[in-house]
Amino acid sequence: MNRMHPQTLLFILVGAVPLVVAGAGVVAFMFMRSGYGILVWAVVPFLASLLIVAALAFVLSRAARAGRGQDERGSSEGRRGGRDGV
Repeated sequence: MNRMHPQTLLFILVGAVPLVVAGAGVVAFMFMRSGYGILVWAVVPFLASLLIVAALAFVLSRAARAGRGQDERGSSEGRRGGRDGV
């Protein structure tokens, strides 16, 4: 199968986080220029960026685990094999 390496998914996350933060900065600036209060233009984009990054990290971590799941299960069960290494 064509699986992505966990490091590739990590690089996707590392590349996406600055874009999300930059987007939150643009939104905060637009809110500020529109005349909203400090709670709206400072807190809302910050919380939204935290939620977006957390959701992206969750999805990418699930994808990384799903790609490794079969390989690790098969190799670790074979190593244990019911014996204690004696």
